[in-house]
Amino acid sequence: MDPNANAGPVNPDPNPKPDDVARPGPVDPTTGQPDHAAETAELKGWFRENAVSLAITAAVVALVCVYLDPIDTLKVVFGLGLVIFIHELGHFLAAKWCDVHVRTFSIGFGPAVPFCSYKWGETTYMVGIIPLGGYVAMVGEGEDGEEAEEDPRSFRKKTVGQRMLIISAGVIMNIILGLACFMAVYLHGVQEKPATLGYAESGGAAWRAGLRTGDTITQIGSRTDPWFNDVRPIVMSSGKDELVPIKWRRGGTEFEGTVTPIRDDGQRFPQLGISPPSKLELISGVKQKVRPYYPGSPAAAAGTGDTKFEPGDKVVKMTDPANPKGPLTPVADFNDYHTRAVLLAKDEIAFEVKRKGSDDTATLTVKPAFRHDLGMRMRMGEVVALRKGGPAAAAGVVARNEGADPRHGDKIKAVLLPPDAAGKRVWYVAGEVDWAKPEFKTENPKAVEVRALDPLLLPHQLNAWGATKTEPTEIELIVGRAAHPTDTTARFPIKFDPSFRFDREAALNPNSPLAVSGLGLAYWVEAFVDEVAPGGPAAGATTTAGELPTGLYYKARRFVGIDGRDVAPGGEHKPLQKNDVITAVRFKATGDDGTLRAGAWKDDLKPQQWASADTVFQNNAAEIDLRVKRGTEEFTVTLKGRPHAEFATDDRGLVFQAESQIQKAGSVGEALTLGGRRTLRFIKEVYMNLYAMIAGRVSAKTMSGPLTIANVSYRLAGEDFWQFLLFLGMISVNLAVVNFLPIPVLDGGHMVFLILEKVLGRPVPERVFAFAMYLGLFLILMLMVFVLFLDVGRLFFGMN
Repeated sequence: MDPNANAGPVNPDPNPKPDDVARPGPVDPTTGQPDHAAETAELKGWFRENAVSLAITAAVVALVCVYLDPIDTLKVVFGLGLVIFIHELGHFLAAKWCDVHVRTFSIGFGPAVPFCSYKWGETTYMVGIIPLGGYVAMVGEGEDGEEAEEDPRSFRKKTVGQRMLIISAGVIMNIILGLACFMAVYLHGVQEKPATLGYAESGGAAWRAGLRTGDTITQIGSRTDPWFNDVRPIVMSSGKDELVPIKWRRGGTEFEGTVTPIRDDGQRFPQLGISPPSKLELISGVKQKVRPYYPGSPAAAAGTGDTKFEPGDKVVKMTDPANPKGPLTPVADFNDYHTRAVLLAKDEIAFEVKRKGSDDTATLTVKPAFRHDLGMRMRMGEVVALRKGGPAAAAGVVARNEGADPRHGDKIKAVLLPPDAAGKRVWYVAGEVDWAKPEFKTENPKAVEVRALDPLLLPHQLNAWGATKTEPTEIELIVGRAAHPTDTTARFPIKFDPSFRFDREAALNPNSPLAVSGLGLAYWVEAFVDEVAPGGPAAGATTTAGELPTGLYYKARRFVGIDGRDVAPGGEHKPLQKNDVITAVRFKATGDDGTLRAGAWKDDLKPQQWASADTVFQNNAAEIDLRVKRGTEEFTVTLKGRPHAEFATDDRGLVFQAESQIQKAGSVGEALTLGGRRTLRFIKEVYMNLYAMIAGRVSAKTMSGPLTIANVSYRLAGEDFWQFLLFLGMISVNLAVVNFLPIPVLDGGHMVFLILEKVLGRPVPERVFAFAMYLGLFLILMLMVFVLFLDVGRLFFGMN
């Protein structure tokens, strides 16, 4: 091994390759001195040859300066470049240590970026114009002909062990870099979300297992004391119908059981159906401008002039339900805030907030918010989920099952409340009451007030009825039960638990059912109209104005006059009717300027998915467009919701930050331990997720490409450097894992061939090697095209 192999013009390369882009300048043969005239001519020629590259570089720099923060962009370029540099540096140092002739050390592919190549000794150092990786070109690594066979410093001349070291050195360096990033983050302290349920998906996996909002997960799988971000990888890697052990804490009580993650329609990976908790601080950003409330909400209308809710405000006091007219009292935590919001749903609430970064406070009064009523009642669907140990499970309610023993779930036909102090009863009934039928038998029909059973309103109605109850109270259910050969009807008692009134549950996913948590059951709401209220929005629906196709193809056709520019004006009265089927929805929300902005059509709305559509509409939409099928006719109408004065909501439009806690190492040794655990855990998670993707449990659409990585890096670099550093560590470890997969072209593929060579005692035949390399290159290129397609869809077209 030559210790001076890279220290000047030693060991000159007798056969320079095109990769050696840095060349010595011209010399005047008569004087032996540099020929300045020739240098000038060569420089002009270089500018002409690289005019396109220079123009592209200048355009990129100009776009960055105009649209992005140059400092944050430099952080991203340096950070991601460092990950690539460290990987290639590993190969380079190992090659030099094994005395291999390295021709080129490149960050990026393709020709060099202007002024970014330099030759020192035998090696050209350069930055390629395509920033998608890098390479170290060694003599004897490719098709170098006789030179590779004769040069004693050729890669091929080295032992299998030395070549294995060179190939694996990049992966090792990336793991070391990831560990170093994690250690630095832990020494400083990193924000972590606690594994506490802020919201639960109604009918989701956690809901079915018996977890409630406010519960803290203490173990899932083999992971003890997890943070919130530790839960998802474990869930994603679970098998179909797998029972994952889980433990959780509620107050001072410990619970344990199993949970089966669900990958439902519209989901790309298995989920528990939980979201992280919130804290009493309104959302804010370091550089990104955000609103701490939804436009058009009561929170947005609160205050006058400059006294409005501001990003970073912290709620310190609010109206006390025990004394609504009295002074504001301190708020303990987000659970306390939510409890008060539920109890004061129909009243104005005054908030005292502390301004971010100062001791200044402001008091704002927020008016109540009400459900948006569309003036139509939708059809009750099947019961599809039961909470473990809940009243419905104990009462024998049957839930839909699509597994090995498929069956239909019960359909709730009526909910019969017990008599009040005056002996009066309220029955919520779907359809007409036939007093002659045994399921409607009662001693005094005149004491019964029959109300329409609206599946969307039933949870609110039962919570309102149970607000005065302190213990589970018995009611009755009438259900339709699918049985062979005919359907049957069953009536039975069931207890309603009023304590669930304060749980935070929502139909978070497209296929989510609607939960009546006090009963421990969740049912689908079908997109079929069962009744239209006279004088309501559905009865006054008008047709939606037509729209011209927006694609470039259609714009070009209109430009040259092939297609017309006229569309239907809309506005024609088109009331909805019973048995209309809604096949697609589009939501219109209020923008920053106060105007309505339409989102994309959800064209794949399935019959059982109305609960999630209603949840989205209730949260932040002002109008909704519906595509309706009536027999053979299809049309589109627009509905504007009206406040339903009977059903106030606890959500007044404020947007809160996610709760977080600082995890900090007390010493370098502890940081090394925490960083090492995180590195090993992340390596395991990547492999587990890849396996789940191959097994079909995780969609390939969850993958991210260079554009998404750059976008996330840019946002983190501008908001929180330590989160950015944590992200770089994850990217570095991910690069190590992916690069070591046994795919030809990648380092792992080369390692496979070296192992075969060691076992066989001879190299793999050149034909086999070449075929594998071309196949691997094809697969990598196809993968790159796929992830770039996903990136473009996410960043520019809002595809999820």
